[in-house]
Amino acid sequence: MKRIAVLVLLLVFVTGVMVYAEEAITTFTYESALETAVKNSIQPALDDYNIKSKESALKDAKDEAIKGFIGGTHQEVVERTIIKEVAPFEAETALEVARRQKSDHERQLKADVYQEMMRVLLAQDNVALKREKLALIEEKFRIDTIQFQEGLISEADITNEELALSVEKLDLVKMETTLKSNILDIKKRLHVDLSDENQIEFDYELQKVATHYVLDFFDIDKSIEKALLEDTEVYSRQKAVEAARMKFQITQEYIKPGLDYYDKKAYELEAAQKALYDAKTELEVSIRNAHSDLLTALDSLELANKRLDLENSRLAALKVKHNAGIISRRDMIDTEINVVTRKQEVLQAICDFNIKNDILRNLIGE
Repeated sequence: MKRIAVLVLLLVFVTGVMVYAEEAITTFTYESALETAVKNSIQPALDDYNIKSKESALKDAKDEAIKGFIGGTHQEVVERTIIKEVAPFEAETALEVARRQKSDHERQLKADVYQEMMRVLLAQDNVALKREKLALIEEKFRIDTIQFQEGLISEADITNEELALSVEKLDLVKMETTLKSNILDIKKRLHVDLSDENQIEFDYELQKVATHYVLDFFDIDKSIEKALLEDTEVYSRQKAVEAARMKFQITQEYIKPGLDYYDKKAYELEAAQKALYDAKTELEVSIRNAHSDLLTALDSLELANKRLDLENSRLAALKVKHNAGIISRRDMIDTEINVVTRKQEVLQAICDFNIKNDILRNLIGE
């Protein structure tokens, strides 16, 4: 009776441990992962402080602008006029930039989480497929070991297979290490406990995302125009040009060309215009390159799928022969291994495609 009681207690304890272990795993959906990352990040609070600072600076600039001024040198008049007419404009621009940056930071945070999640899912699938592949190679090695013992294959062949098996096992260890590293990276993005005790998983499958960026009706030129209108860096540079032009026009009213102050303001205007051109050009080049990378990734994915289909067709034909007794189990294993390899290539191509699509989406600002 006592033994039965002890067994019952042990069963309850083990069951409790299993439940606890299950409860220790936090499952994220794509949406909940994004929400968690934004909620736990300190960046929004920092952005709010920055916005408040810029609001205070704008108030100070407006207060300073209404102060009286008794004449002085031409340069002093110019400087005072700039404080009155341009400084509030620059402070308003700085405030708007701070507000836009808050949205930019949140969008970038979500992009980082999504892309890290893709890498975690790929690493998990790679580990699973590598184990499947390793099981097939071990099966092949067992069969060939028997053939070696029967003198049907050489010692060199069986030694090479043994070495290949060792390499595959080492690759599995590397993949498991990569998975652990990817999980740490996503934990950092989510701002959650990094310890191994805090286990996380994703209720999400690695599948190709639907996107209009690869369709014929997608107009990249219009997307670039839209991005140029909404991009924070371009906006900041445009306002800097306006401010520099205002300063130069005020300078022209009081100071003659050739004087140091005049040349300085003329240079500032030219430099601001160049910075605006560079910002626009960099954004356009980035978008066009990202779009080209996405189309290339699509080609790679389609090719990987075709190779997988071809290998599956070969395997299907071999299964028919095997079922008919024409070939042995050993004759099928190499093709099964090739199928697993092709599956890995497809998953890698899907991950690359999804990440490149997200990079383009983020650049366009959608």
